[in-house]
Amino acid sequence: MHCLISGGTGLIGRLFCQYWLARGDTITVLSRRPEQVRDLCGETAVSCRNLTEVQAPVDVVVNLAGESISRRWNSKRRAQIRRSRLEITENLVEWSLSREQRPSYFLSGSAVGYYGDRGGDLLRESSSPGGGFAAQLCRDWEAATLPLRQAGVCVGIMRTAIVLSTRGGALTQMLPAFRLGLGGPLSSGEHWMSWIHEEDIVGLMLHVIDQRLCQPFNACAPEAVTNNSFARLLAKQLHRPSLVRTPAWMLKLMFGEMAEELLLASQKMEPRTALDSGYTFRFPTLEQALEDLLSRGRKPEVREQMR
Repeated sequence: MHCLISGGTGLIGRLFCQYWLARGDTITVLSRRPEQVRDLCGETAVSCRNLTEVQAPVDVVVNLAGESISRRWNSKRRAQIRRSRLEITENLVEWSLSREQRPSYFLSGSAVGYYGDRGGDLLRESSSPGGGFAAQLCRDWEAATLPLRQAGVCVGIMRTAIVLSTRGGALTQMLPAFRLGLGGPLSSGEHWMSWIHEEDIVGLMLHVIDQRLCQPFNACAPEAVTNNSFARLLAKQLHRPSLVRTPAWMLKLMFGEMAEELLLASQKMEPRTALDSGYTFRFPTLEQALEDLLSRGRKPEVREQMR
């Protein structure tokens, strides 16, 4: 199969490209920096700067592009975050519909922010959306794929939890403080965190593509944890204490609105669609995931089990 991917040089995209190519399939990476694609995504990955360069038939589109949401928000930053997600999605949808041979599957990103701050509610794919900037962004992002669905194209919507990796992302940002023994919970630590190991999110992406799952799905591990539990387990893996609690007022002072919607929001997701469709998680518990990631300390391999 031939896949066209946006966001292929990002944290998730790079690993997806490696696994996709390891299966013997082909991939074209839409990137503003095409000269970096082969180094980041694989020697046989093809790069393009514009959709007009893609001539070969495309079987699958994977849409992961978007500016980082994990920096302090202001009006300009919020506009950039929205534009980076909605414009590329709209362009990919329009391009897909214009093709003489349309892609048979379109996998588009979304995020846990779709659900907003929900306390201890168990969030399945059927749960209602929440409120706030992140939730509205995710609703609009998902809605941008509606023309494809109306045209009969199979669309999967991936509501991504915190992706755990030592190559970037949230865990990498936490590790320096925890390694110094200065890590700990945020605020009361009672809010729920949904997460997923980097290999499981790629494994799940391959699974939904192969199964042609035409619906939203929660990309998270089966075991959500409280922030208190996350801090305790991370400190345990590093053989450090977990005593330094960061108060909510400090987080809000440092990060503003982002602190409330990303760092302190409580989201207890369940991957019901993934489980019901037969996906088997390699790292279903946080302890297993952290042990694997922190014991490797190197670039992840394309493991035989996921080919």
